[in-house]
Amino acid sequence: MKLKTLFKIWPMHTALPIAWLKEKGFSPSLIQKYVFSGWAQHLNRGVLIRPDDRAEWSGLVWGLQQVYPFHVGGKTALELQGKAHFVKFQENNIFLFTKPGFKLPKWLNQEKNSIKFIHVPTNLFVRDIGIKEYSFGEYSLKISNPARGFLEYMHLSKRYHSLDEAYYLMENLHSLSHSLMQEALEECRSVRVKRLVLCLAKKQNANWLKNLDLSKINLGKGVREGVEEGRYDPEFLITYPRSWDKNENESLF
Repeated sequence: MKLKTLFKIWPMHTALPIAWLKEKGFSPSLIQKYVFSGWAQHLNRGVLIRPDDRAEWSGLVWGLQQVYPFHVGGKTALELQGKAHFVKFQENNIFLFTKPGFKLPKWLNQEKNSIKFIHVPTNLFVRDIGIKEYSFGEYSLKISNPARGFLEYMHLSKRYHSLDEAYYLMENLHSLSHSLMQEALEECRSVRVKRLVLCLAKKQNANWLKNLDLSKINLGKGVREGVEEGRYDPEFLITYPRSWDKNENESLF
């Protein structure tokens, strides 16, 4: 009966943490019996996969989300929700966001595939807002909604992304609910990120911008440097890429 329950709660192409099985009432001896009998096999220490199965990147993340508090965010979340059209798709980089001080298992980047998991420990947001369930069929993952995902993308722009690319990402976000963007901007701690997002939204006349209540968004004081040697936005007191003033029909790619 336990074996039947196991395969009922265990989606195909996913990795299953032994710690989670124990929480579900499976004893260590029973788990060991399943491995010896060929009903499961070790992917790595403390993690199982089905026999002759291969866990996809989303399946690895699903397993870890059963026991660890983190979510898929940034550009990966935007790509999953179809908000990254006309930009370079880098499916080999998967961005995982956690609180500072939290460590994901080392084995995650030791699997033999082209995927690289980028761990982003951050306190970018005051509260855990803007997290949704995204379905992969038999299972779902916790990911950022488009508003939070874009702010996470901008947060990583100095290290991983291009603000030229951000221009084209924003074009896919014009129809977002203003309430989602309002919430994300209110809860975001980074003044630089918020000012850059608002500057870019203004340049593209994003639909949601006119409905924002800027008085509820902390934009800090003084001038901030969005980029070096950029142009200056006197309204939001930040420098921005010169490419943002290019003709919208020009392609950077």
